[in-house]
Amino acid sequence: MMGSKARLAGKVALGLGFGILGGWCWALAPGFSVIAGRRKPVGLSLHPYAHRGLHDAGSGMEVTNPNTGQTAYLHRIYDCLKVASGRPLGRHASAPVNHRRVVAPENSLAAFEAACRAGYGIELDVHLSRDGQVVVIHDGDLRRVAGVNRAVADLTYDQLRRIPLCPSPAEAPEPVEEIAGSADHDGGPETEGEDESLDDPEVQHVPLLSEVLALVDGRVPLVVEIKMDRGLDRELMRRTDALLSKYQGPYVIESFNVLALAWYRVHHPGVTRGQLVAPYHGRVDTCSSAVRWMAGSLLFDWLGRPDFVACEWHSGHSLPMRLYRFLGGTPLAWTVRSERAQKAASPDFDGIIFESYLPES
Repeated sequence: MMGSKARLAGKVALGLGFGILGGWCWALAPGFSVIAGRRKPVGLSLHPYAHRGLHDAGSGMEVTNPNTGQTAYLHRIYDCLKVASGRPLGRHASAPVNHRRVVAPENSLAAFEAACRAGYGIELDVHLSRDGQVVVIHDGDLRRVAGVNRAVADLTYDQLRRIPLCPSPAEAPEPVEEIAGSADHDGGPETEGEDESLDDPEVQHVPLLSEVLALVDGRVPLVVEIKMDRGLDRELMRRTDALLSKYQGPYVIESFNVLALAWYRVHHPGVTRGQLVAPYHGRVDTCSSAVRWMAGSLLFDWLGRPDFVACEWHSGHSLPMRLYRFLGGTPLAWTVRSERAQKAASPDFDGIIFESYLPES
């Protein structure tokens, strides 16, 4: 009698185990069409993508003590822009790196032009301005990239284009705060003379997505990250998709927000979509931490069925990522910042998003 009960309990436990494993595989699988090999991630390149363009200021850039790889990266940017602009930029390229003038801040038209000239794909980020324009910027405010403590959603595009991008708040020019803060309710700055910077091609500002698409014009593939902190911003989705739908070059979309992928899955299932993942390593003791752990473990993938997952490069060997790849998904690594990191990540990923060094193709 006891033996039969033990065997029954064992069968129940085994059945539960297989059920949990099956449910987990179903939750994080990229979709049957991918598993069956009938759908490939159209528009996604496995060659390296430049994180926010080839930029000489912003994310991942060490200003005071650059290493050898970063120095070579900077000189590649200057060489590309000399070709693109037709004007000598030698005074910037030949100056000591820690005393250089910034010519291509992150997510600027100059950074995107440099990436195109170098032949790298581009990863970029989009937000909505106050007047409903889709603009290319990573943060929700201008503090880090321009030294201006204003939210992107509170400024019109006309105001944004009058604020020069710069490497750090400490180096922001003094008129910036005045220009951003003196705008009237309709978005027209009242400061005289501020339009002079709009005619200077070397002064970079937050660009429109439409400007970026016109600049790139299919020369390199794009990964467009849709930035949403909470919920689903349907206006951002509609306006971004309207621009991308008319674009003739290769592109894919990605987001940390699973609802953005779900929106594309319903409205435009043919567009390749990617789930951004940052694995959660903290304690799971609140509802918020549980949601973060589940997202980092790909347990919400069933909502968007991503064709690729862009994961923090240290975590490609995790069990969820290995299982996702085994089931036919495409993993990309972000953000890789050295040759050593690229070599460490290569066994677990099919492609990389990089910055501050020149990757091996």
